Amino acid sequence: MVTGEKKISLFIGISVSYFSNLRRVSEILVEEAQAAVGEIPGLCGSPKPFVKFIPGLGKSSLDFTLICQVDGLADQYLADELRMRIFERLLREDIEIPFTQKTAHLRGMAS
Repeated sequence: MVTGEKKISLFIGISVSYFSNLRRVSEILVEEAQAAVGEIPGLCGSPKPFVKFIPGLGKSSLDFTLICQVDGLADQYLADELRMRIFERLLREDIEIPFTQKTAHLRGMAS
């Protein structure tokens, strides 16, 4: 019987504006994950990180999932550093990160 933890998949959701270049966003996500291997403890380079356009078309965003491997269950919590790197890179690349907005229509109010 083998003891110790096994690698697990880490799923990181990323949402961007509908005006974003889908292929460029995918490239950036993979680049950031690959660059973080060896810098973020527990983040594995094999198998290579990859991106899926899943769940896809959201109500107010294009939604991606970055999939990478970590050494064990406890290492998934170190992924906050990867999330911060992704956020900072998207800002540098001028890729808009949308936020939910709602419009309220008030009835009976004088204009």
